[in-house]
Amino acid sequence: MLAPEYGGDGKTVGRCSSVSPTVIGFPAHMAPDGLLFYTGNKFPAKYKNGAFIAFHGSWNRAPLPQKGFFVVFVPFKDGKPSGNWEIFADNFAGVQTVQSTDDAKYRPTGLAQGPDGSLYVTDDSKGTVWKISYGK
Repeated sequence: MLAPEYGGDGKTVGRCSSVSPTVIGFPAHMAPDGLLFYTGNKFPAKYKNGAFIAFHGSWNRAPLPQKGFFVVFVPFKDGKPSGNWEIFADNFAGVQTVQSTDDAKYRPTGLAQGPDGSLYVTDDSKGTVWKISYGK
């Protein structure tokens, strides 16, 4: 829909009809920074060829609490998202409520896959690197 602030009425598609529809959406202002398509065998089969995304966390959701200091997983099939995204690794902020980015202890930024299939998550706040591996 073409929003009123762009000349629409919020009901008519108008010039937006030529735009490709969104394939997946995330909440605003959470700063996705890192993307990795997982090809390893360390995690259960559902993660194979799916996408991990590191969210750096928001800074401009005020007056609401800031969000998004986590890593999510998006399942893929045939090169396209095939389901809803889910939080894979959480609590990087280290506190329940983040009013300012200064409150967040860590802010995920980058992702890498190790030779053994483990997932590495980097943080640009304290320079931390986490290794995430799967064990039964």
